[in-house]
Amino acid sequence: MELTHHINETCEHLEKTLSLMGAKLTKEMDSIKLLEDVLIALLQEQDKGAISGARYLVAVYLGEIVLNQTGGAWFKSEVNNHIALSINNSQSFPIEAVEDFINEPKKGKLEFFAKGLVAANGI
Repeated sequence: MELTHHINETCEHLEKTLSLMGAKLTKEMDSIKLLEDVLIALLQEQDKGAISGARYLVAVYLGEIVLNQTGGAWFKSEVNNHIALSINNSQSFPIEAVEDFINEPKKGKLEFFAKGLVAANGI
């Protein structure tokens, strides 16, 4: 499956899921708080399976939010075999940012990740 198609399907799935729960997710910076809230709710439920699935969905959506602000593209990294962002010849890894957030949710690392990339790329 083409990576772009996969990314779009992943984002649509998360948008539909949250819509069923009464939340509207968009590819704007304001939606990062909603992504964090989803992860925090799952962490409170201690459902490891749901957390594992949400980790990937949230990472892809976070990446799309960043790319919406900065431009760039997705690619499959040869470093760790994860999908990653390429922005102005730099690599960034939203999956690791989400993993860090899951390990320490009180630090708000998703917003820091996104805003840092936007700022670093002069947007």
